[in-house]
Amino acid sequence: MPFYLSPKVFSNQAKVLVKHWPFKPIKISAARNLLSQLYGYKNDHHYRKMHVTTAHTTSLVPCSEEIVQSHYREWIQRFAKLGAMNEIQARQLMHMLWPAYLNHNYSLTTKMYHALFRFNGHCTDFLNDEIKNVEIRYDFDDTPAIGDAIQAMGIPHTEVGLIRVNDKNVDLNFRLNDGDKVSVYSSSAEYTNSNMPWKPNGELTFLLDVHLGGLARYLRMAGFNCLFENHDHGDSVLAEVASVGECILLTRDKGLLKRSKVKYGRWVRAVEPIEQFREIVKHYHLADHFDPLSRCIKCNGTITTVKKEEIKTKVPKKVYANNITFSQCAKCEQIYWQGGHFSKIQKILTDVKNRSL
Repeated sequence: MPFYLSPKVFSNQAKVLVKHWPFKPIKISAARNLLSQLYGYKNDHHYRKMHVTTAHTTSLVPCSEEIVQSHYREWIQRFAKLGAMNEIQARQLMHMLWPAYLNHNYSLTTKMYHALFRFNGHCTDFLNDEIKNVEIRYDFDDTPAIGDAIQAMGIPHTEVGLIRVNDKNVDLNFRLNDGDKVSVYSSSAEYTNSNMPWKPNGELTFLLDVHLGGLARYLRMAGFNCLFENHDHGDSVLAEVASVGECILLTRDKGLLKRSKVKYGRWVRAVEPIEQFREIVKHYHLADHFDPLSRCIKCNGTITTVKKEEIKTKVPKKVYANNITFSQCAKCEQIYWQGGHFSKIQKILTDVKNRSL
């Protein structure tokens, strides 16, 4: 049923819309048609027709302060759809249309909706102790993507393995609605019903930021493709490389993992390189995929066996005399042999494998 506005109020509101419309300018006729539909009429012609006679106007419900406030949320939602705008813009315009009725009761800084979140598993690593393992209220306007809401609460999307809203699985693009109950679980292979992959298929390529040089050495030592440079190229470059190369981005920078281009990644919890190595091996189930000394520790190039006589002049005479087998990096030509360091490397790798199974 339409609501009654006097022609004077209606005309003034149309002028307000023309003056404050957030997009390209609209004509007064378009503003009147939009207002007519907002208040329940078919169009401006229908509004004018209903206000020709007293009989019509007396049968309509007047837009009193109580009516405006009771229809506040409903009219904002309708206004947004009619004007092809978001609800934040519609809400601002609504306060301009009804300042005396709304401004002292509704604050534009107060969100219209809320959802309840509970984070589980390693997702709680990003939360303060007082809000771990409890429901957290998240206030919002419009219908934001749930992935954006999760990141706004401090958890990078790459750390999420499963999201359930009202007991149903959803993805990061799901749009939040008022009153939703959300459970978020950490990234792990154990969620067989998850539609959020935690690592690419096939051979893995790790991309590390400039602060993880020690971890890069261990990963290369174990034979994993590991992109790392001892130079800070900036977050945007790392995100682009991770996206194009389908890389798993490893970093201690939470903000870097929140970039939309980053599909796979992990916030490395450990501080010491050897502990970081154990963490990554366990998280990505790498123990059965070790290929020791197949990657160059210096440049990540492929190491292959070379004939001993080919490197005679490239290694110390004592090393040449005491070793039979030599390998060389195809990229930087670094030469490797099974010296005293080899047994130490083997011990480290064996220990990490055993502790991650």
